[in-house]
Amino acid sequence: MQIDHDEIMRRAAAISPTLSAHARECDVARKLTAESMAAVVKAGMFRIPQPRRVGGYELSLRTLADAVTSLSEACPSSGWVLMVMGAHHWCMGSFPEAAQDEVFGDGRDGLVAGTLSSQGTANPVEGGFRVEGRWQFCSGVDHAHWVILGCADPSTHRPSVHVVVARGDLEVDDTWHVMGLQGTGSKDVLAHNVFVPSHRTIDTRILFRGASPHAANHTTNLYRLSAEAMLSVSVSTAVLGSAKFALRQFIERTKERRVILTGARKAEHGPTQVRLAEAAAEIHSADLLIHDILGEFDRLTATGETFDNEHRVRAKWQAAYSAELCRRAVARMFSGSGAHAVYTPSALQAAFRNVNVGAQHASIDFDNSAELYARLRLGLS
Repeated sequence: MQIDHDEIMRRAAAISPTLSAHARECDVARKLTAESMAAVVKAGMFRIPQPRRVGGYELSLRTLADAVTSLSEACPSSGWVLMVMGAHHWCMGSFPEAAQDEVFGDGRDGLVAGTLSSQGTANPVEGGFRVEGRWQFCSGVDHAHWVILGCADPSTHRPSVHVVVARGDLEVDDTWHVMGLQGTGSKDVLAHNVFVPSHRTIDTRILFRGASPHAANHTTNLYRLSAEAMLSVSVSTAVLGSAKFALRQFIERTKERRVILTGARKAEHGPTQVRLAEAAAEIHSADLLIHDILGEFDRLTATGETFDNEHRVRAKWQAAYSAELCRRAVARMFSGSGAHAVYTPSALQAAFRNVNVGAQHASIDFDNSAELYARLRLGLS
């Protein structure tokens, strides 16, 4: 069977009922249930951005983005874990082939969690590095076999290297007590003087620029994009899915709501109609902004053109603004959804919490991304 975009979206639709049925259970457990994770793995979702040379599909980032958005509409936590771990599977395409083989060889579903920000340290030693520290926000780590960690040089404290560590070599600290996206299991991990061989490492600057020599050894140019920009856009696709879910819930709830004092149908209320129209336009605009950048990713992948700083800044800003549009849209709907939305079982309340937590991700920081973009346009950087 040919695995292409349409087939992936068919599979995403097929597993969505299962994910939706377990969404609340994931939140209670504060990690994906075994059933949800198994459904995503069996459907081959994590293989979307995985290199073809080690059993992956090596499909476009647009395909991964659409799958993440689709699953996020069914279960925000499942979509988020696919987004984060999928990004790390994509990052593996820039690591040495020996690392790719070790993680994915022989057709294994070598599930890779991680934290790309340089929160711990890596000290160079003979044959590799000694890794030490604590990393936060390691989504999906309970189900992972491997973990990618960003590390700083212990002497300069500057980002230096990214390493791939066996999950069993790390301690997991269950710190994930949060207001939204509870089911992602984004716990802390700790490394205590862990040795990582050189073949499971890559210079951080090379990874973030999309300049790895190993990226050129694949059948496509997929891995020659910036990891920093890729992650920013990926995060926004998960936020988009939660916002689309909120819009659907708001429409369904508004159709049945009545004003308590008069019994009038809320759907006939003009201000509520305007609120719906604005929220729908913001979510649609976010979708267009995201797919504009994904289209540029497709073009760069097809041509092999160098991914430069202008591409990076533009991608990060459009991703950040898309997430902000989704946040505003969901806040507008939540504030117009009545007192019943404050109860815990409310789907709209859950969406409000999930979107606001997702939009807090450092890769789509609104202020920083806006400043970078404005400075670029003004010729200041």
